[in-house]
Order: sequence, then structure tokens, then C-alpha cells
Amino acid sequence: MKFNRDCKSFLEGFACDVMTSENLEDCSNCRFYEPYSKKLLLIKLGALGDVIRTTPILPALKKKYGSNIHTTWLVNEGEGKDLLKYNPHIDKILEYTPEIPLRLKHEKFDILINLDIDAKATLIFNEVKAEEKYGYYFHEDGHPSCFNKKAEYYFNRVFSNHVNKANKKTYQEMMFEIAELPYNKEPIEIHNFDEKYLEKFKNENNIQEGDKLICINLGAGGRWPSKAWHKDNILELIGKLKDTNYKILLRAGHNETWLQSEIIKAVSKRGIDNVFRNRNALEISIAQNVALLSICDKVITGDTLVLHIATALKKKTLALFFCTPPQEIETYDLVTKLNSPLLEKYFYTDKYEENLVKSISADEVLKWINTS
Repeated sequence: MKFNRDCKSFLEGFACDVMTSENLEDCSNCRFYEPYSKKLLLIKLGALGDVIRTTPILPALKKKYGSNIHTTWLVNEGEGKDLLKYNPHIDKILEYTPEIPLRLKHEKFDILINLDIDAKATLIFNEVKAEEKYGYYFHEDGHPSCFNKKAEYYFNRVFSNHVNKANKKTYQEMMFEIAELPYNKEPIEIHNFDEKYLEKFKNENNIQEGDKLICINLGAGGRWPSKAWHKDNILELIGKLKDTNYKILLRAGHNETWLQSEIIKAVSKRGIDNVFRNRNALEISIAQNVALLSICDKVITGDTLVLHIATALKKKTLALFFCTPPQEIETYDLVTKLNSPLLEKYFYTDKYEENLVKSISADEVLKWINTS
């Protein structure tokens, strides 16, 4: 029997959708045979925000290597796969599991690009067989090293605070540079969308077509606790929006359920009834987050995953920067950056500083709402 193992539709362990739908015995008479020209492995494991803002590299890779390349993306287990799901530029998503290093030691690729500097990614780089390689490998001295000259800038930025503070390049620019690709502000992409969840949310909160919805994102992740705006400032802004025609979505993830509840209780006591929340914050999925943000007219967020999803959805977004570098964010003419006056003092602080997260006022944010 004949099986076209070099076909982009050929799967591991079971018949592809074409064979099933066409009721084919094997690949001999398949009219949809699509052989790939080259196999490419892209290693970008995490964090989630970095994974999604690496997606602009995918169409650039096809432009360089041809539309028939077969692209495999290696990502950490968990929600990273959900960020990449249904992306038309990706042929296979591999999650990093215990057997992955052994598998990739034996599988051959034409092109290998590793955009991560940690040991897990660089050790994989050392084992993969590919004629063309870019990015970072694991050196015998026990530390990461640059495989190609163009990877040095990002490497230096990671290890030198001086380079980091002086950097003017966006994250996307640096990723493109590592892979030696021209950067033309290719957009962030996300294609995973939970329509059923969205319809249920709209019905439960009586959200009608034409309603003007502002999302205030409460989350910031665990690594940089001073990324998120203070509760008092959020409450002040909500009070200023009370008599407007805006509806407000308080978006929370699993780390912010307590904060979301406190704000909801506080606004209820004040008789404010234009504030809604996602009640499934503890288990909200990527697809549900995308669905929620898709109906918002404007988004207010810290430097976190929601910022990048909102950008992918082409939403007008106000990004608040307290301790991370605003220059690394590509605006795409959608994002307005509002920097804390204390940013330089607390640059990359990993501690919670209350005076820092209070340093952007509600009036500054309200001004953006009224003028954007």
C-alpha cells in the first residue's frame, strides 16, 4: 500500500481527514496530495504572552521558504497549544513532554529555529538534526550560547540590564532578527474562539448589539506582581464612568477572582449597575478569553497576555506600564502606552509596590477613553 509520508496532511497513528472523507484505501489516488518542500521546527516554549507575539513570524517564514513548508511548533504543555490552535500557518503543534527530546533527536528537519534561551529549549536544539539553524544552543560550559551572529542582540538584552534599559526594539523585531527575517510589522494572530461561551455570556448579562463595552483587565500574572493597576484606581475610574453609556467588563483570571469579587461588591454598594464580570475566572480558557475580548470596544490592561490578544483582535487598547519595558510592545497603531512616572525607579521589580501600582491615575485613563 502507498502512503504519502511527505504530505502535509499525513498524520501520526491514524488516517488523515482526506482519506476518511474520500473513503480511500491508501494515498495512491489521492487528489489532495500536497508534498511539503521543507520541514521546519520552531521552538518557542513560553511564556504565553511571548508565544502569541511570536506568531507574526509564521507568514514571514512562508515568504522566505515557500508556502509549502511544513511547520512544527514546539510549545510548553498547557495553554500554549490553545494559543496556536487553528493557526493556518502551523502544520503540527508539539507539546513539551518527557518523550519529546528523544523523538526530536531522531526526527530530521531542514530548518531549526530556537527563540528561547532556557536549558530545556537549548538542549533540544543540540539534539535536532537540521541543515539550517538559528537561535540558541546549550554550550558545554553549562550555559546558553548563540548559534548565529544575529541572535546576539537578544541574548545580550537578556543578560545585561544596561542593554535592556537602552533597548528600542520591539519583541517582534528581536525574534525576527534571531531568525534572520525582515520585519514588516506582521500582525499577531489568534484563531481559537469559543462562540457558545460568548453567546451565553451576552445572554446572562443582557449585552445587546451596539452596546459600548470597555474591558478592564485585572490580571498581571505571578512573576511581576506590580504589573497590575491598583483596586482603588479601578474603583475610581468605574465611578467616573457611572453615568456614561459604557458597560464595563471586569476580566479576571484564576489569580484575580478575589479582586474581581471585591470590586463587584464595592460597586454594588454604590448602586453602580453597568459592571459585569466573567464568572468562570478560575477556569477560563484561552478561547473564552478571546471571545470576551472580541465584543469589547476598548481594552485597559497591564503588560500581559490580554494586551496581546486584544492586539490580535485589533482592539483599541490602553496598556499601563509600571515595571516592564513599554518599548518592546508593538503598537500596530492600536495600542496607546501609558507609563508610570515611577517606571525607571522600579524597572523590572519583582516585588509588589503599592505606590507604584497607584501611580497612574484614573483621570489619565479616563482621558484616553474620552479621546480614543
